[in-house]
Amino acid sequence: MTATDTPSLPTLLTREQQRVAARLVSGASNQLIAQNLQLAVFTVASHLAAARRKLNLPGSSRAVLTHALLTAREVPPPPPTEPAPEFTAQDRRVIQAVAEHSFNAAIGDAIGVRADDVRAEIDAVVAKAGARNQVHLIGLSHAWDILSGAVAEDTLDDPSGAVR
Repeated sequence: MTATDTPSLPTLLTREQQRVAARLVSGASNQLIAQNLQLAVFTVASHLAAARRKLNLPGSSRAVLTHALLTAREVPPPPPTEPAPEFTAQDRRVIQAVAEHSFNAAIGDAIGVRADDVRAEIDAVVAKAGARNQVHLIGLSHAWDILSGAVAEDTLDDPSGAVR
């Protein structure tokens, strides 16, 4: 091995599970993943269930699973087609909450809105990001290096909520 060779990291997922997960992080549905990989929808669901078990995330949302897969470097993030938009501090809180919580009530608590208003908050950030859905939003957020840490403390004091 030369100095430029990097040893591959051990992975939790099988190669087939990684193939499925790589499409998940781009926001693809189970049906689209199955079609692209020529698998049965049930097989895709089984691979995602196995990934949840291996990452100790039973019952998690697809967005939480995506965040865990990308954080664990089991798959690469999807390639962004645009640079990251100028997200506000609140937008970043929404992204972080979607990445960490599976239920609207918990997301609402994390971002300071009622559970009934969570969907509108998420949809606004998804649209701003140009993402297909909230799972794709989490994938893009990793590609843009937004989820590498919590919301920056200095952005919390900016009354405009602008993130620099």
